[in-house]
Amino acid sequence: MNEFLSALSFLTIIRFKQKGNYNPEKFIPYFPHIGFLIGLGLCYLSILTQNLFFSPVLLLIYLTIITGGLHLDGFIDTADALFSHRNRERKLEILKDPHVGSMGIIALILLFLLEFSALHSLKELKILLFIPVYSRYGMIFGMNFLPYLRKEGLGKPFIQKLPLSVFMQIIPYVMLMVLLFNFKFVLWFHLIFFICIFLIIKFYKLTLGGITGDLLGAMNEFLTAMLLTSATILLY
Repeated sequence: MNEFLSALSFLTIIRFKQKGNYNPEKFIPYFPHIGFLIGLGLCYLSILTQNLFFSPVLLLIYLTIITGGLHLDGFIDTADALFSHRNRERKLEILKDPHVGSMGIIALILLFLLEFSALHSLKELKILLFIPVYSRYGMIFGMNFLPYLRKEGLGKPFIQKLPLSVFMQIIPYVMLMVLLFNFKFVLWFHLIFFICIFLIIKFYKLTLGGITGDLLGAMNEFLTAMLLTSATILLY
């Protein structure tokens, strides 16, 4: 339970007093489960506000507030760095820079527009249970398959070779999705998910050669937008 509460405190604004040592490797397996809790709140809010034109705005505000903007901050820094047209060393410096650049602002606006459009057109609200699950599950692949780019940093303890049991945490959600949706949709959803994972990891390898905490956050935000948009199209 302590590891679960640690994961909840790390990934959301809900805070619990930590007991014992800080061991990120022990609460990584709970990432999908924390995503499901976030998804429950997202789905419930979407049902309450589904008849309101500005419902997508409220949902985006909820996602931003519940995470404390943790992943959005990484997304902005990542956009500033990767689209700066600078060399690798300079991109790494930009990643550490707390100031927001023009590319970060542009990327954030485009991200919100894409998610707003998808949420506004979404027919099956219950898919919102799963989007935060898979976006956080996707980060586990980045932790496992990419080296950390710095000697120290907030994200360093998370980057490691993970046991198969960590990846198996997604199985209950796959089973639940099969119960709630037709098999064809489930198949396409997972195919798109793994294609996105492959492309992100490949892109990070080619541009920087590894990963940081900011890049993990950006991975989460990109997966959220892609999976939400894909699900909206598949379920239309």
